[in-house]
Amino acid sequence: MSASRLWICSLLCLAFGVPVQAEDDPQAALKARLARVQALRAERPGDGLLAYYQAMTHASLGDKAAALAELRALKGRKLGLVPSPGLGFDALWADADFQAVRQELAADEPRTPDAPVGLRLPDPKLIPEGIAHDARGKRFFLSSVALHKIVVVDAKGRTKDFSRKTDKLDAVLGLAVDAPRGVLYAVSTNGFEDSNKLARRNAVLRYDLRTGKLLGRLEGADALQFNDVAVADDGSVYVSDSAEGSLWRLKPGEAALARFGEKGSLRGANGLAVGQGNALYVTLSTGIARVDATTGEAMRMPQPDTVMTGGIDGLYWRDQALFGVQNSTNPGRVIRVALAADGRSISGMTVLQSHHHPALDEPTTGTLVGDKLYVIANSFVGRYQADGSLKDAASLKPTLVLAVPLQR
Repeated sequence: MSASRLWICSLLCLAFGVPVQAEDDPQAALKARLARVQALRAERPGDGLLAYYQAMTHASLGDKAAALAELRALKGRKLGLVPSPGLGFDALWADADFQAVRQELAADEPRTPDAPVGLRLPDPKLIPEGIAHDARGKRFFLSSVALHKIVVVDAKGRTKDFSRKTDKLDAVLGLAVDAPRGVLYAVSTNGFEDSNKLARRNAVLRYDLRTGKLLGRLEGADALQFNDVAVADDGSVYVSDSAEGSLWRLKPGEAALARFGEKGSLRGANGLAVGQGNALYVTLSTGIARVDATTGEAMRMPQPDTVMTGGIDGLYWRDQALFGVQNSTNPGRVIRVALAADGRSISGMTVLQSHHHPALDEPTTGTLVGDKLYVIANSFVGRYQADGSLKDAASLKPTLVLAVPLQR
């Protein structure tokens, strides 16, 4: 989920292994984050995303000159790094020099043809985050952060509620259809809401695809904020915990979710994709990790300095490639990530939908259907407040889902 607009400082601090001190001393937290980013840059000096995060931190600290110097150094690299409102550069947003650099970065990336709209949902206050496709039923499921529910859209574009109030859902994020077993999995969490101060709730719910019946609720009693969910060919269910930077798993025959791998080893964990041989891929704040399906050991995949895979929300695998929906590093774009033959490193990247599309406003996730990735274009997740209200609700627009071609 793109919760970064709700608590950008704390999430980035966690992503870089910095204790969250925002409530007690935000300046100290920012300075600690800056030190961590600078240390990582010493290890990966050509990593443009780290330079971008350093610029963001300088901006938050009030150091305009340092922030602009880092951003200017990115010009011409065509990494798709374009500051967006509400994502760490608020202190400079009204500054003319900053806006000039921002426009230059935006112009660096060639514009792709605008993908057509595949779905339109009528309710502007839905605030959808997850999407999944039921091929047999020829329908789409979308999760709602604001309305705490799941809706279904049939082949004729008609929308109705799928979940029931008795399901006791919190904000619904990731969705996954397990077609062989006829199940829909849905992530429910209050991890980024004020209500978690009284009782933190994280769960994965199982629904019968055919009847819509709620089959069970898998609780994550010790989780901080569940986010995405994916199902492997063998039926194993994986769930990301973005706030803790961890992964959870339910193996076939087991009754409860359990942490998989080292706690906190996946900083900024978000989107999940299962590849060939049950290889598991997890998006991080700074790239993509490959997780060993047997041991849970995680490794950030190396990539050329010409490639930028950080800030991916939804992640998907097909035909030896990964497809990602980026949002926190630009206004939003969709990319195809080429993998090496062994699937353990990144060899290249293609932009399938550039940030120029007029419908893009914090895109979140997608679902593979035929030769297209259906992507939630305008989630408006950034308008959702921790108290459950919607900022500037009157200006919200109905949800658009783009049908992005998998090849360019």
